[in-house]
Amino acid sequence: MSNLPSSLHEFAAGDESDLQVVVPWAGPAIDPATGGLRGPLPESYLVATSVGWPKPGHEEIGPQLNKDILEELWQRDGLLAATLAVSAKSWNASRNLVLWRDKAALDGFLRSPAHLRAARRTRGLMFDWEGTHWTATARSELPTFAEARARLDAARAPGRSDFHSPD
Repeated sequence: MSNLPSSLHEFAAGDESDLQVVVPWAGPAIDPATGGLRGPLPESYLVATSVGWPKPGHEEIGPQLNKDILEELWQRDGLLAATLAVSAKSWNASRNLVLWRDKAALDGFLRSPAHLRAARRTRGLMFDWEGTHWTATARSELPTFAEARARLDAARAPGRSDFHSPD
């Protein structure tokens, strides 16, 4: 990969004008016929988002880890909705947006065996990664990847990402 960023900040500033949804919104809060909300979202719920920049050469293990995580995600109690997108222009950035009933539901997913196995493997598969979550209040529209990116920008600490081991 040419001109590979040397920091999380450089990865995060990448051009995502080609961001393509690869898994449209799905889950209990989504009407499968329209792809939109079945009704208003709860008065309060959690929005979680993450993005990672995969290293090349992991074409075999990456899809298997994603499959394992998605199988776990779709069956989790407390999941409201989820979507995934990728950007080839931004070093193959892989983004997700997931709506949860509450923090306990998100934490249950994060501590699930499938997610923990994948997270342990991620350090060797990604150049870098970041995530955040926030509490949202009732609204009749789904959050966007632009909103998620802005939330990550606001939450990102200055300096080197803690995703990397110290040199």
